[in-house]
Amino acid sequence: MFSVIIPVYNGEKFVETAVQSVIGQTFSEWELVIVNDGSTDNTAEILKKYNDNLKIKVITQKNGGVSAARNTGIENSIGEYIAFLDCDDLWKSNHLETLTQMIDKYPNAGLYATFSEINLVNGNTITKCDYFKNKPETVYIEDFFEEYNKDKSAKIYNPSSACISREAAIKAGGFPIGCKIGEDLAYFFIISAYFPVVLSSKATAVYEKVNSVATKDVSFDPDWYFFEEVKNLLCDTEINEEKRKNLAETMQWFQMRRSRHYMIDGKRKQAIEAYRSIGKSKNLKKDKFFTLILLCLPSALVKKIFLIRWRSQA
Repeated sequence: MFSVIIPVYNGEKFVETAVQSVIGQTFSEWELVIVNDGSTDNTAEILKKYNDNLKIKVITQKNGGVSAARNTGIENSIGEYIAFLDCDDLWKSNHLETLTQMIDKYPNAGLYATFSEINLVNGNTITKCDYFKNKPETVYIEDFFEEYNKDKSAKIYNPSSACISREAAIKAGGFPIGCKIGEDLAYFFIISAYFPVVLSSKATAVYEKVNSVATKDVSFDPDWYFFEEVKNLLCDTEINEEKRKNLAETMQWFQMRRSRHYMIDGKRKQAIEAYRSIGKSKNLKKDKFFTLILLCLPSALVKKIFLIRWRSQA
C-alpha cells in the first residue's frame, strides 16, 4: 500500500485539485495523509469535507515548514511505500499504477520516480525528458551519482513525482528541518547514496509552475544544507567507495553552482573561494570556464543574467 503525503500551507486555491487527483487513481491501495502546516487561509475549512473519508487523514500543526510537514506525514503513515504530492501540483490517474509496476519489476530500489509534465508560466508545457532519448521507458540505476555526472537530465524527479520505500525513509531519517533551499534534494540524495534508483519516462505527475515561483522572489541562496549532509555520506563506509567517489564529483558541480550564487548575492570573495575548491573533473571543463567568466563580471550583471535565464525557463 502507498501512503501519500500532502503538505499544505495556505493552499486554499489548489489543495482540493491535488486531493482529487489522489482519489482518482486507478490503483486503489492507498492512504492519504494531509498535513495542514498552520494555514491561515481557508485551507482547514476546505479539508473538512474529507473527514468522513476513511482513507484520508488530516493533521493540523503549527507552521514548521514543508520539511516538518512531510516528516509529520511520514510519521503518521503506515504504507510500505511513501509517495509525495505538493498541494499545488497534481497526479494523472495512472501515477500510482505506474509506480506499482516499477516496484514490482525492481523491488530492491529505494527511490522511484516518474517524469513530471511541467506547465510553464508562459503557457507552454514540457511533456518529455531529454534523459530518456535512446533509453527504455524504465531505467534501473545502481549508482545514481555516476549517471548524474554523465547526464544532468537524469535528475528527472521532483517531490510530486517521487516515491520511496519505508526502509529508505527510515534510513534517510526525515527531511532536514530549517533548510532554506534544497531540502528535497538533500533527502533524495541521501536515499540515492544507499539505494538504487528507478526512473520512468512516463509523465504521470503535473508540476504547475504558475503556482510556485513565477510571481515571487527568486532564491539564489548559496548556503545549501546538503553540503553539510554530504560530508557525512562521504565518510560512511556502508556506501561503496566508487559511489562515494561519484558523489564527491557530483558535489563539485554543486560547488560550482554555489560559486555562481555567491556572485549573484554580491559575495565575490566567497564565490572565488568556492570556485577554487572545485576539483578537476573532465565533465566540468566548460561549466568551470563559464563560471570563471562570471567571476570577472560585476555581481549586478551576473544577477541580471541569471534572472533573465530563470524567467525564460519559468
